[in-house]
Amino acid sequence: MPLTTTSLDAPESGERAFLEALETYAETVDVDVASRTASVAGDRIHYLEAGDGPPLLCLHGLSTNAATWLPLFDALADEFRVIAPDRPGRGLSTPVDYATVDFREFGVDYVTGLMDALDVDATRLLGNSLGGMQALHCQVDHPDRVDRTCLVGAPGGLSRNVPWVFRLTYAPKVGPWLFRRSIADSLADAREQWNLINLEDDSALPDALLEVGLAGERIPGQTDSLVALNTTAGTLRGGMHERFVVRDELEASDVPTRFVWGTEDFFWPPAVGRPVADAMPAGEMVVLDDHGHTPWLEPTTEARDAIVAFLVE
Repeated sequence: MPLTTTSLDAPESGERAFLEALETYAETVDVDVASRTASVAGDRIHYLEAGDGPPLLCLHGLSTNAATWLPLFDALADEFRVIAPDRPGRGLSTPVDYATVDFREFGVDYVTGLMDALDVDATRLLGNSLGGMQALHCQVDHPDRVDRTCLVGAPGGLSRNVPWVFRLTYAPKVGPWLFRRSIADSLADAREQWNLINLEDDSALPDALLEVGLAGERIPGQTDSLVALNTTAGTLRGGMHERFVVRDELEASDVPTRFVWGTEDFFWPPAVGRPVADAMPAGEMVVLDDHGHTPWLEPTTEARDAIVAFLVE
């Protein structure tokens, strides 16, 4: 059975629809995975898990969820206990009003709290986009708990500059309205957005993954949580808040770190990351031609191969 569900005693209708979409996607990519939950600081954290080796924690991006990692599970679960959580406020994890928390501190505490709940002392981290920024924050703030880090797709935390289409969503009052309007509510809209932001070639992207995302937005509180997080991420004039940027702090980090970065990444070109990798004691960079922001979902194996080769060292 591709999806083993042990996570929710009495899921509500929106949660059931999400689990059904998740099961369909797991069948589409032909992976066996368990859907589970843990309690972290009183909040429910939903996560997908497979394998029984050393731990590998996979952190997804701003508007995605844990399901985006499923195409990598088959390659990773032979080597690791792969754990892919829904960030608080995404998927089946408890919604959070990010306007009331410090995102850097909250993000690090959620990751380390989940590790504690799962009896994980230290882990390898795989992060994309916002999840990449969370991975870097954990690496800097708790280096004893991170064995190595792989950032796939441009991670947040290296530059305050963001594309203007995102910076506009940081504007007071109008920004949340613009961001909310950008959230897809149909399969066609979702594919259009993935083509704009995440992929150069969507020919390998199944509708089943898009349906998981659409189902997630229909769970009460999820969209509000996402809008609140984005609104607190930066300012119209300054871009991403300076407290999230860790490029200088990474110069002192000796955690082995690999950046896997597509030349067509929507957010930043590889030139933003290369000097960071070069300045790190154990940093390295793999550049993938004609790949976008979620390069493991492109119709090639280049990103997957670069991720697996680094993480299994």
